[in-house]
Amino acid sequence: MKVSVVQSGNCTQDVSENVAMLLELSEQAATTNPDLILLPELATTPYFAAGDKSPKYRDWAEPVVGGASTAAFAKFAKDHNTALGFGMYELDNDVRYNSLVILNRNGEVVHGKTHDGKTYPAFRKLTAPSVHMPTLDVHEDEYCTAGPGPMNFDIDGVSTGALICYDRAFSEPWMANRALGADVVLLAVSSLGWRESLFINDLRLRAMEMGVFVIASNRSGEETCGGKTHDFFGRSCIIAPTGEVLAEAGGHNYPEIIHAELDMSLLAQARKDWPVWNDRRPEIYSWMYK
Repeated sequence: MKVSVVQSGNCTQDVSENVAMLLELSEQAATTNPDLILLPELATTPYFAAGDKSPKYRDWAEPVVGGASTAAFAKFAKDHNTALGFGMYELDNDVRYNSLVILNRNGEVVHGKTHDGKTYPAFRKLTAPSVHMPTLDVHEDEYCTAGPGPMNFDIDGVSTGALICYDRAFSEPWMANRALGADVVLLAVSSLGWRESLFINDLRLRAMEMGVFVIASNRSGEETCGGKTHDFFGRSCIIAPTGEVLAEAGGHNYPEIIHAELDMSLLAQARKDWPVWNDRRPEIYSWMYK
């Protein structure tokens, strides 16, 4: 499976303008004939949840099915014979989500399936953060509803999980993705602040623990929204289940596109060499969830 990751940044407050920029970058990514292109979290808008708490940002939400952004990316995916994942601000029956939409080679929405068989047109971020520190002030919970649960997607026969930004901080979503059968986990990110020094090694460890490929696309560089300018740290990456970094983008710069080919034959050996999944003892931790 050949993958390309677009590290974009500096979105304007015009969604259509941002989509046009992302399509241009996706054109560049498509020159290597990838099977999948991944874009960042909330890629079609500025990251609005760290600014002035204006209600106007809610107007940027749009439906997945029938939405203008989905239509534009769907045409691209079909024209270029590639699957594509992009982060967006989703509107569904007056409820807003921070979502990751996955389109197949035909430009069709790939529905995610939860453990109980329910299907959704996008993965919806599991936890909307409310983090208030001197160096990081995020109030995403005021704009986005938390998603229903981890999901699995079939991309060209590859069992694929998904996470969005803050989700990566919790061990349970990673384990749930593996339990749902994921061999690859897509991670759409808009991350800034003190976690930069931990970002790559954190994902390397998660890839090894779960025995999965991790594909991460982060927003990067300075962006102004709501009267505040934030510097997103980038460092988008593609990581093997051995923890090897197959490709890594630079920090604080945009745009940048990275590529790698995922050798699926590595999965079985990596899981055998580091058998953390098989050696779990969930029965001795069940008390924490009662």
